[in-house]
Amino acid sequence: MKKICLIPTAVLLMSSTPVTSLMANPLHLAMAALQPSAEAFVTAPGYAMVDPEILIDDNYYSPKNFPGAEKRTSIFLPDANLDAVTRAILLLEAQETEVPRVRYRVTYSMHHDEDIAEAQQAYVDIRRYNLGPALREELIESIGAQHVASPEIFGVGPHVNWRFVMSPMMGMMADATYASRRELTDKQAQADDCLGESCLSTSDPAGPEVKPTTLSAPQMETPQYRYTTDGVARPAYVAQTLWTSVESEGMDPLPYQKEHPQFTFVISLNVVGQENTALGVVRQNMVMDDAIAKIWTQRLEVAGVTPEFLKFSVPRTR
Repeated sequence: MKKICLIPTAVLLMSSTPVTSLMANPLHLAMAALQPSAEAFVTAPGYAMVDPEILIDDNYYSPKNFPGAEKRTSIFLPDANLDAVTRAILLLEAQETEVPRVRYRVTYSMHHDEDIAEAQQAYVDIRRYNLGPALREELIESIGAQHVASPEIFGVGPHVNWRFVMSPMMGMMADATYASRRELTDKQAQADDCLGESCLSTSDPAGPEVKPTTLSAPQMETPQYRYTTDGVARPAYVAQTLWTSVESEGMDPLPYQKEHPQFTFVISLNVVGQENTALGVVRQNMVMDDAIAKIWTQRLEVAGVTPEFLKFSVPRTR
């Protein structure tokens, strides 16, 4: 893993405080009112603050992550138009050791000022679980250790948890203003809930027991970042397609509640089955509808097969 520069929390928080002379600006006043929530999110117990500036270095904007980045002629950065969830996953992956069999649990909430639309902050919590050891242990129990590849083949690396606060700023849809990180133990990872399954389970979330609706794949431009691996979508692209699908359905502004994120994503890469697979599910936890309590959107891809999109609408009980 790339060495991460940790800096004192007080220094980071002080550096992001608006200059007093600018406080008369309504946008700055609105953003300042959001700051306590942002600071509480990234400084929760166990998290170490990370300077966001070190996350957007040459390692991040490298040809590996953004093919053709060195030939770019546009004044805009190649990730300028990415949503907060997609960009947060890319930032995490640029900092952490790559592992081939992973599951992500991402929670997302948008906190905004009701009167000034530009005053908004996205709170993204990403937990990346290394499923390689669990899958290897299952195979050992099934066919014996002598027939199972080494731990390195399955992937060696910690379970990690990053938090990002992102806002639209200077041409970026999701500029990282705060970041923090911690590592998770196996016990913590096992206890985490991934939409009905343990986050270390080798089974993917089954989804609600309601009849799904088949959706068309969202219309998207080809990403400028590296978006496939081993014949299937990378987690960032799974997240982007899910978010685009949700947005295309139309969405009312949702209330911010500290302990209740508005959306939960679970994305699994090469966890289930013998073929390379990418499964993504996003659940809208808050739905402003009298008849529908939650909406699930699922994207399932097996290498060589066109991805399938399904929507599950969970009725509200009265």
